[in-house]
Amino acid sequence: IARELAPKSDSKLKGISTTRLDPQHHLWHLVCEDTRPCDKEDSHPPFRYLLAFLQQDGSLDSVSVLATNEMLFLLDEDHQWSKSQPEGQMSSGKVTVRETQPISCLSSVHLFSSNPCQMDLKLYDEMAKKEKTWSLHAEDEELVQDLVDWITNQWETMFGVKLATIKQ
Repeated sequence: IARELAPKSDSKLKGISTTRLDPQHHLWHLVCEDTRPCDKEDSHPPFRYLLAFLQQDGSLDSVSVLATNEMLFLLDEDHQWSKSQPEGQMSSGKVTVRETQPISCLSSVHLFSSNPCQMDLKLYDEMAKKEKTWSLHAEDEELVQDLVDWITNQWETMFGVKLATIKQ
């Protein structure tokens, strides 16, 4: 009886696919932009990728966050699948780089105990003498923590000191 009363989904989504990152992938040129070459097809460049919402000027924008060994990217991507594509064929993906910051510009990470899916990345551009915040919200606490751990590890490897991570 409980199964019959449970709300039914009318989603036509049959499954969620995964894509291997290789030289033909639309993010390859960003992931391999670091100083370490990614010329081997079988090499898997280290990175973290997260779908999130960027809170900016009172609105939420859907973005992708890509973190490599040295860079942070805010990306605008089209995640819609085209109906005209033959089944089983993947789209090449459309990506626009909204913003790029070196990990070295990160001054602190702010986490919120009241909202573990929220994080603020505080960035400081020493040349322009400007501070900015990437206020990001994701849907999964573990993915947020994984991204924070990744970024923190890269930053601490660069500088040899702890990155300020503030829990509020």
